[in-house]
Amino acid sequence: MKKRNLFMSATIICALLTVSFTFNNNQVSWLWNENKPVAIILGILAVIFGIQWIKFQKLLKNTSENKNTGKISG
Repeated sequence: MKKRNLFMSATIICALLTVSFTFNNNQVSWLWNENKPVAIILGILAVIFGIQWIKFQKLLKNTSENKNTGKISG
C-alpha cells in the first residue's frame, strides 16, 4: 500500500468516525454523545492526517516534476 493511500484512508476514516451517528427507532443521535474527548481526538487526528496527506502529495508532485525535467533537488 502506498503512503498517500494510507494518509488518505486515515483522514477519511477519522473524519467519518468523528461525525458518525447512531439510528434508533425514535431518534438519531451522535455516536460520541457520552464520550466527547474521543470525538475531539478523532477530529484532531483527521486534521493531522489531512495535512500529512497534502504534504506528501506535494512531495510526490515535485519529485515527478524533477524526474521529468532532470533536475536534482537538494
